Amino acid sequence: MEGIYAGLILFLLTLLLIFGYIALKEKERSARLLRELRKERKKEKGKKEDRLKLLSRALSLIREGIVVMDPYGRILFTNRFARELLDIDKNANGKFFYQAIKNFDVVSLINEAFNEKYRVWQERKIKDKYVQVIFGSDMDEKVLLLIDLTPMKKYENLKKDFIANVSHELKTPLAALKLSLETIENECSENQRAMNFINRALERINYMEQLIEDLITLSQLESINVKVKFEEVELLPLVREILKGLSDFILKKEIKVEFKIPEGAKLFADRKMLYAVLKNLIDNAIKYNRKGGKVVIGFREHKNENEVYVCDTGYGIPKSHIPFIFERFYRVERSRSRKSGGTGLGLSIVKLAVDRMEGSVEVESKENEGTCFRVYLPKREL
Repeated sequence: MEGIYAGLILFLLTLLLIFGYIALKEKERSARLLRELRKERKKEKGKKEDRLKLLSRALSLIREGIVVMDPYGRILFTNRFARELLDIDKNANGKFFYQAIKNFDVVSLINEAFNEKYRVWQERKIKDKYVQVIFGSDMDEKVLLLIDLTPMKKYENLKKDFIANVSHELKTPLAALKLSLETIENECSENQRAMNFINRALERINYMEQLIEDLITLSQLESINVKVKFEEVELLPLVREILKGLSDFILKKEIKVEFKIPEGAKLFADRKMLYAVLKNLIDNAIKYNRKGGKVVIGFREHKNENEVYVCDTGYGIPKSHIPFIFERFYRVERSRSRKSGGTGLGLSIVKLAVDRMEGSVEVESKENEGTCFRVYLPKREL
């Protein structure tokens, strides 16, 4: 019996040793796996930190300011442009935005839009920079974006000065040349050959004068500083004023003008811009019409917008050309445009002016039947 007990004890001890050995090996394996996991995590953390550093460096090079905040308004990240513009300390992370940002106007803007998803403000001058301020937020972060408009502003000023100087330099000699030709015209009234040359020269001078005016108008509409002065504009007197200026042209081409504008019809628009839109559309309707053709100028009131349309019985625009007609200097038929005195800028002015007034413009045309331009402007309260 003692032998059996001894054998059993030995067997149990052997099992114990085996299990102990297995447990030890498993422990070592677990420890090794844990070390490898920690090493991998550390490596991944290092890579993530490297990526964040790289991203931070990249964001510090761009000429837009970025301020990232948590949902409570504590600073998480700022790039160099934002820190320099808003006098934010480099170690401001963790502080509330109203503690970190030294510019009171920007703090007020953030407070104003803090619970909104998205807000955009017009340009602001901060220090020596012109910036557009944008604020956006979601569940996790709030972001303040400062877009630097200073280079665009400088470009606009340079362009404005250039066009003003060039226009002045061109207008003065053109006016003198025109006066000289008109004087010669009176002296050479009996010389038909000379009169033909003088008339051609006068036509080109008139074209150049119109081109200069169109370039100035286009430049003003493209400027980021353009101010849109909305007011109630009575449509019928404005159209009659335009037609008065085009009366010689209308008589020459024997165009019949029909009004479909009720008395007292009004649009809420910028008067100067609306004048430019209608003048160009009516001018084109006469210019590219047939002799003895018809122009219809009308008004319709819709639920949320008002419509003004100008239709003609002219040559029409081929369907393939319609997507491009609002581009600058685009002409459907160059020979006809030159003969008619078109600059190729009229419809670009129309599109820009309508866009500035937050409206839309549509065109319908059939070759050899005519063209209709429809301008839609939203209704507004005074």
